[in-house]
Amino acid sequence: MTGHIATLLIVVVCHIFAIECFSGGAPAGACVAMTPNPASQGGHGASPQNSVAPYTITVSPANLTMPGEITVTIMGNSNTNTMQGIMVQARAEGSTNTVGTFSALPAKLKLLPCAGGSAEGAVTHKDRMGNIQTLTLKWTPSQPGMYKIWFTVVNVKATFWVQQKSDTIYYTMPETTMMTTMTTMTPSGSAMITASLGSIMIMIALMVFV
Repeated sequence: MTGHIATLLIVVVCHIFAIECFSGGAPAGACVAMTPNPASQGGHGASPQNSVAPYTITVSPANLTMPGEITVTIMGNSNTNTMQGIMVQARAEGSTNTVGTFSALPAKLKLLPCAGGSAEGAVTHKDRMGNIQTLTLKWTPSQPGMYKIWFTVVNVKATFWVQQKSDTIYYTMPETTMMTTMTTMTPSGSAMITASLGSIMIMIALMVFV
């Protein structure tokens, strides 16, 4: 009987102080869907919001030549749009795997290793975030490509938005490096083009959209 009472008390306390009981951040199993677990699995017990998220994400610069890092800023649109929980990921276009390296993490955040991706390509909260309205991170891509920063944000336990994303980030090789690589000669004297297809596609995209 005593054991049942203790279990009931824990459940009640967790229901009342939800952020305290589930303050350790998103689990690695949520990396792909970026959706909090249902209540039956100790989660939020609600569905994601379908409305436009009252949070804005910016990446600067959006066009970058390697090596270099991106500043990622996530901000609530008003002082009531604070963050109690967060998951942030960097993904290459068309992929669900995390890539690159997040750094300069605020004290309330930690890296989240995701299966099949970079061990430093995602972050989540490790403690209650309180009433944080603005979050700033640094992210460094590992190779040339086109990327987006994705995030899920929790305002309160039952109010959260999932899989929000930034504009596309274009990360390219320096022009001199690319030209040198493309004109490298083989011992027989024939030109060998070794530039990556990804970098060439990025250059084409930049010519079209910039």
